[in-house]
Amino acid sequence: MNKIKYLFFVSVLLIGALYAEQKKVKALTQDGEQYPIENLPNMLVTEFVFGQVKFLKKGIVDQTWASYGKCQDAWKLDDNSMLVSGVNGVWHYDKNNTRKLLFEPKKRPLEIHSCQPLDDGYVLIAVNGPKVILEISSEGKIRKMIKLPYLKSQVRSQMKMVRKLEDGGYIISASGENKVYILNAKGAVKRTIDLNTLEAPLKADRIHGVKMLANGNVLIGTGYGACLIEVDTKDQVVWSLNPADIPDVNLKYVGGFQVKENGNMVVAAYHSSYPLFEINRDKEIIWKLERSQESDIKKPTNVVLLGEDIEGFAANY
Repeated sequence: MNKIKYLFFVSVLLIGALYAEQKKVKALTQDGEQYPIENLPNMLVTEFVFGQVKFLKKGIVDQTWASYGKCQDAWKLDDNSMLVSGVNGVWHYDKNNTRKLLFEPKKRPLEIHSCQPLDDGYVLIAVNGPKVILEISSEGKIRKMIKLPYLKSQVRSQMKMVRKLEDGGYIISASGENKVYILNAKGAVKRTIDLNTLEAPLKADRIHGVKMLANGNVLIGTGYGACLIEVDTKDQVVWSLNPADIPDVNLKYVGGFQVKENGNMVVAAYHSSYPLFEINRDKEIIWKLERSQESDIKKPTNVVLLGEDIEGFAANY
């Protein structure tokens, strides 16, 4: 009996070791050389179609959380708990991975693609369908609601990413319209960037990620337009990344992204041949992740940096 138990124990260890090995990602440099995965930034990666968010730690998928429906946004908080946004609602996982429903709208049809923890403990949630931005407490009580009746398109494409800005206002990527709305603290529109009218490398198609930069310019992932563009305060495209700039990546989609302190950008590229990559302003690839069943990183639509590279509260701000 002891021998049987011993063999069982050894087999479990071997299977666990094999599983851990399979969870390692493979990264390459721009020239196709091996990139040391231990030098990759720690990050959360959302797998929209699989309804999951994955914690990539030193190049290994360390942990996976389920979302309430397909997943576009996730945050690791200061107390090591998690906010995970699914299209049907937002779940909170405490540090012991006990799951609690933070928010589930009653009105249908609806979809949630974006959430953001705020400095005072409240959470910002964008709700497609009802077309509202909410600020709610950890108990789910609403303290602020901003109605956005001007949003058009089908439910899935109304808002892809929403972030609260340092001045108390908000920035919205209206995906189906290919417009970015910038609101003041009261929710009034003070600026609209219409990507349909910009002189961009390629036509925007269901835009995704959006970020207000320190210089007032706006960085936008153009979705199936497969570009990352920077738009200045006069609505001029002053920098762009398009598929021709990085042909080896076979760029087909630009979703969420992060800007590191050194100015490099980490981009979630979904359907592209390399679904995650880091690139500098000179359009030189630092690393690119291979898509593989073994690494478990398949079709990411958003990425959140953790650790020394984060900007703002926790990540993805």
